[in-house]
Amino acid sequence: MPGPHESAPTSGNQPAPPLHRPFKRCFGSTPKAELPDAALLCELGAAFRFNVTDTEAETEIPVGYTYLCQFVFHDLTSMVAEAGREPINLRSGRLDLDGVFGTGTTDPTKPATPMALGRTAPGARPCDLPRDASGRSVIADPRNDDNLALAQTHMAVIRFYNAIIARYPGISERQARALAVTHVQSIVLHDLLPRLTDPVVYADVMQNGRSVIHVDPQVTEFLIPLEFAAACARFGHSMIRTVYQHWNAANPGAMLFGFWKNTYNSSDPPLDGTLDEPRIQLSDRWIAEWERLLSPWPSSSGQPPLLASRIDTVFAYPLAQIPEIALPALASSSLLPSANIATLSLLRGLSLRLSSGQTVARQVLAAVMDRGGPTFPVLTADQIVKDEPEAVRTLLSEARGGARTLAESTPLLLYTLKEAAILNNGMRLGPMGSRIVMETVHAAIEAAQHSILAPRWKPDPDLKPTAADHYTFADLISFAGLSNQ
Repeated sequence: MPGPHESAPTSGNQPAPPLHRPFKRCFGSTPKAELPDAALLCELGAAFRFNVTDTEAETEIPVGYTYLCQFVFHDLTSMVAEAGREPINLRSGRLDLDGVFGTGTTDPTKPATPMALGRTAPGARPCDLPRDASGRSVIADPRNDDNLALAQTHMAVIRFYNAIIARYPGISERQARALAVTHVQSIVLHDLLPRLTDPVVYADVMQNGRSVIHVDPQVTEFLIPLEFAAACARFGHSMIRTVYQHWNAANPGAMLFGFWKNTYNSSDPPLDGTLDEPRIQLSDRWIAEWERLLSPWPSSSGQPPLLASRIDTVFAYPLAQIPEIALPALASSSLLPSANIATLSLLRGLSLRLSSGQTVARQVLAAVMDRGGPTFPVLTADQIVKDEPEAVRTLLSEARGGARTLAESTPLLLYTLKEAAILNNGMRLGPMGSRIVMETVHAAIEAAQHSILAPRWKPDPDLKPTAADHYTFADLISFAGLSNQ
């Protein structure tokens, strides 16, 4: 009888050796004399709204893309920071799925073999990450077992790769990985980013190229912008829901707590008042129902779609007090102890002395205008405080520790969230945030060894794309055999 681990993992499942690449600081830094007070940022993080209801202010983005976004950003960045030193990146900085396959080179003559999967309980379905005897995931980027939806996304990519091998018996490992990487790149560039970014910015980058994020000709590899990794790419925290009604047919009341509870990294029984699920393997009743997670329309079972929360300064209430075991690794290096995701993010930007959102926005605007690109407004102090609770408005109007108030010199992450809320009603990123996210990912795709930005790339018709010129997340799920799981 098969156990929870189908087979010994291939080399791609093993954690990759660290790469230790630097990040690139693209927009300067804040002088020490102008840095805000850390305690003020802690008070601000605590004062933000954390939604305690079952009702979300929703985007039109299906929730599956929230966690695809996290999976992609994990593939680009893994920050290690030490006091007094610039942080380093343990990922390649290229969109090459090194978080799935590892960083080792491939032999073009070696036949590809399927990657290991874990089996669920009690049905023994191949819908979990591969795990060791203790339940710890055996994957190249262990962070992808931090929450259930992210783990299911990583599992889906493994299933996709295995389906490629099944479709092409005898294919080399290099060819199989190239197919997986390029089709995921197409999903990101043609399916994910159009949903997340401002349409004017997206069209400008696709038609005219990048304006602010460039590959340094003196450096042989692309370095991820620090501003992207430490601030702009963290907008997804606001898209997380508190409740995921009818996560699947067997689980009508899934909550964010359950997403932590049903992983190895973040499981601390009990988190949601119910009996803890066994962590050695995933329970059948927590398998993702991808039809609900990827469609903006009601599912075949009649359930309404699950849509991501708006990109703004309202967070799911469990993120106000994250259980210690589920805290991000960088929380341990925070300037002040906190379990609040907003506070941790604000303190991270402070510790790195990131330039304010207004400073970055003006630099981005100048670079875009210099190329004749579309202009956009820089938020005013009044817009920064707009629609915020009185306690937040008061804190934003303080200049404690700095020469300006936080409304005048706003932390980059907070500015990114407010720009989305004010200029795009929280439905997608604003123009500055869109520009940094879009151009960073575009450059990371261009820098990959196998890139869809090379001339004449088209999706492989044998991988069943629904369009002739691009691939979608739903295409991947279908080809991986997960549509009806």
